[in-house]
Amino acid sequence: MDAPPSLPGLTPDERVWRLDWFGECGYPGSVRRYTQPSIKVAISPLRCKPDDAEALLAPDCTDCACQREVWVPVAALPLLAIGDLWQDGRLVASPDYDVETLNGLRIESDTVNFVKAGLAIDEKFLIPLSVHPWHRPHTQAYCVLVECGDGCRLLIPCIEIIRFYFGSSGNLLQRLFSAPLAKETLWSSKSFSLADQHMHLVLAAGLSGASASDIGRIAGSQPAWRSAAGIHASCQKAAASGMPVHPYTGFPFEGNTSLVASGVWLPFGEEHAATFLVYRLRSCSHAFPFRSLSYETPKRTGRGTRNGKKNPDKDPAFSAALRSNHAQTVHDDPSAHKSQRSRGFAVKNRFPDLLRKPVWKEKVEDFENSDVFLLRSDGSIEQVAFGEPGGSSEATGIDAALQAESGVKSPKRPSLPRFVRKALTLIRRDVAAAGNHDATVQAICPEGRSFPVFFLPIVVDEDGVITSELQFSEESGQVRQRRGCFIEIVGRRKAPEPLAIVEGKDSQSPSAVVTVDGPNVHSLIRLLLTPGLE
Repeated sequence: MDAPPSLPGLTPDERVWRLDWFGECGYPGSVRRYTQPSIKVAISPLRCKPDDAEALLAPDCTDCACQREVWVPVAALPLLAIGDLWQDGRLVASPDYDVETLNGLRIESDTVNFVKAGLAIDEKFLIPLSVHPWHRPHTQAYCVLVECGDGCRLLIPCIEIIRFYFGSSGNLLQRLFSAPLAKETLWSSKSFSLADQHMHLVLAAGLSGASASDIGRIAGSQPAWRSAAGIHASCQKAAASGMPVHPYTGFPFEGNTSLVASGVWLPFGEEHAATFLVYRLRSCSHAFPFRSLSYETPKRTGRGTRNGKKNPDKDPAFSAALRSNHAQTVHDDPSAHKSQRSRGFAVKNRFPDLLRKPVWKEKVEDFENSDVFLLRSDGSIEQVAFGEPGGSSEATGIDAALQAESGVKSPKRPSLPRFVRKALTLIRRDVAAAGNHDATVQAICPEGRSFPVFFLPIVVDEDGVITSELQFSEESGQVRQRRGCFIEIVGRRKAPEPLAIVEGKDSQSPSAVVTVDGPNVHSLIRLLLTPGLE
């Protein structure tokens, strides 16, 4: 994992500064520095020693008279949290403060409310300035107030809700702040199996796999969708009214949960420790709306040279500097002429539920180019080849207007795709139920190939029209050839039984399992194009 980059504009001198609070949000036009939304951060210089845990809880641990405010892009929020200590633009410590485990919290409409940081109830402030002076410039910022049921309250700044539940990547946060939420913003394709509660996502271009679980929650849960959509909606509501923009949104779920958080206990009137103000959420136990999740990310397109200059993305010195612990950001927007790099930073697991649920990236396989077959009017199938006649083979030439892929490298041996794994699970279950406990089910390679999974050939009629029966339709509208895989059931008491698994026509269609004579693609195509057989 990389070390977090520095934010040189955050701290003005060599002193240690504490991040005190998050303020209003600014949009391009109101904040000239960035073309993306920005958020105001309040910081003040530390007076006590950074490792003095007791002193850090005192209201005079920083010099509030020297508090300053800095605009940072919302994409930097994953790196920031209230209470963190910064020096020379670098994070130097995330103190524990008070750490609490809050079990059995009920997150429902009657237990959760939005309040402003400066709210007073019966003339008693939820966050008294006498013990917590750091939020003074931003008393209009929103918090989520949770009634814990035992007389105490939990108070969480809404920015921390946003940062914790949606801050898996800066790109995700930037999109949630920048425009009304739409499916196309987060994923291009989604499928969900009710049988095994498996979700598969094709993430939108530019989004990191680090955000796959967060996006999966948004895709599979109405409260999560509402929470994510509420970020931009609340900002635009304030902007339309001419008010300072203070984002607010609630939890991305409803029901029971346990939270681990660091913060500080605050008095409420005569009650000494009545309100726990959260600085940083550390863990949330609520379950995600899937049992397993797989995802795909669009391939990044490389950039060559520009204006005859060397591309810094390909420069070894540039790459070494990026990997070093001394990478720093600048007060500017990223270049539109350079490809974005993704950098991962080590954090503790925020969601224990994901420790029990497999989440993986499903590679898009690069297989050999699809063969082409000719379907004659009498129903016969003949293999053909592209190009004009002139070769020595028996294949018929055909001129089809298909755009060939360029730069295809020799394929590596990828893992079996999900449609094969799922079918194998069902087949093995049926074999065991039939009492064939000594039988094995295994994938086998087609004749002349080195990997068991293959794209079905393109079949065209005598007019050059491609047969749609063998094509797969993506939710995005793109079309490709369906895939197949030969398998073999091998038992001790009978000859091997060859089968073929054929991918469905779209993400909602089940795979087909058919009996074949052997691992021969030509015979499989004849079988699939037999009238009446799917």
